[in-house]
Amino acid sequence: MKVRVAFLMMLVLLAGAVFAGDAPVLEKVFGPIVTGEKKPCEVRKIKNDRGIFVEVYDPAGKKFWTSESLGVEDKKFMLVDKMLGLALKDLDKDGVDEILVSAFIGPQSSGLYVFKYNAKTRGFDAMKSRFPKEDLDRDCLISDVNQESGGDLVVNPDGSAVVLGMIYAENAEEPPVPGLYSFLLKDGVFVHQKTEKLPPPPKE
Repeated sequence: MKVRVAFLMMLVLLAGAVFAGDAPVLEKVFGPIVTGEKKPCEVRKIKNDRGIFVEVYDPAGKKFWTSESLGVEDKKFMLVDKMLGLALKDLDKDGVDEILVSAFIGPQSSGLYVFKYNAKTRGFDAMKSRFPKEDLDRDCLISDVNQESGGDLVVNPDGSAVVLGMIYAENAEEPPVPGLYSFLLKDGVFVHQKTEKLPPPPKE
């Protein structure tokens, strides 16, 4: 009886392992993302029943880091003129690539996360976006105007970024209007520089 129970438990564990490994890989890229490691690591963007995640595998193919849930659905962003959902780019020019990944958070918001390797934890930290005037930090760049093309989240090789979002007036009775939020990368943080209202659409 004990042997049968042990056998059944083993089958359950194996089934769970197969299920966990069956999460669809949306995109994967290879590159130097670990300080001091010249061989490329593999980075995967996956989607399972809990949402969107990033997994990182060492050069030997062993998974050593998984992000927290980044959102509920896949999402694209723009790296210069390329529409991507996952990319590696050395934005801070230290010779090691950062992980750029986007996800739809909902109900209207999307996030662009930039992860940097942390040698102390052997993991990755999200580079913050900061609004100095409001004394507000976020774990990602957030847009609340969704565009399927990824044009609501645009990042450039120098670390500057432009995000499409709604501008809310101090007077709550005034309706919000779309605008562009500009950021510069300073000391590992995306610092908000300015917000510009978009011109109204031409009248027909």
